[in-house]
Amino acid sequence: MSEEKATSTTHALIFELEYVAAKTRKVEFESIKSACNTKGVELTQIAYSRSGMSPLHRAAITDVLKAAGKKADAIEKAVTEVNKAVTNYCANEAELDAGLAKLIKATMARGIPAVAFTALPESDAKALMARLGLDALGVELLIPEEVKDSFPRADDWLKMLKQCGKENSTLVAVVSSQVACKGALTAGAACIAVPDEFTCFQDFGGAKMVLDSLSDEKPDAILDLTLRM
Repeated sequence: MSEEKATSTTHALIFELEYVAAKTRKVEFESIKSACNTKGVELTQIAYSRSGMSPLHRAAITDVLKAAGKKADAIEKAVTEVNKAVTNYCANEAELDAGLAKLIKATMARGIPAVAFTALPESDAKALMARLGLDALGVELLIPEEVKDSFPRADDWLKMLKQCGKENSTLVAVVSSQVACKGALTAGAACIAVPDEFTCFQDFGGAKMVLDSLSDEKPDAILDLTLRM
């Protein structure tokens, strides 16, 4: 298995590695915008927000081109450029969200594990974990066995939780998108939504909190509200 050793626990914190911990969606937007320029498409932030914003770059570029009425063929170079930009960001530029760092430490102080899940390729995910210092904090890395164009939906959550031995745990999920929030809620997690500039107009109904930043709320207040210990 490519994820860390599965451990069964009664409670757990689980969060999006690239979008909550490292704000990678802006990097994806800028690189996809640049790639689409070569196809004669001027990608705006609004247009990107309305697209699927798939974590799979080939699907994301295809969605943008089709929405602009362009053929989504001969995009290998564009996909490669976006992949390179994200790989470089993960290894060399990303910084850990300060509010998340405090939340992780507060969670672990209660003896509760923290898990980062990702749609990134394994090499990028491991580089990002190291870059952010999440390895040193003792955060588990969960690499799903399959990532679909729209991810993570409810069935993805159920598979991931089973994969890491937490399908019966009381969970708080920290997410940045409507897809991730709805999927986590369906899987029984309490959700903290931290949308970015691309997802802030999405529907986060059912979330316990919707925050501009995790730093806006004290970590213990978040845990007291969601972990139900």
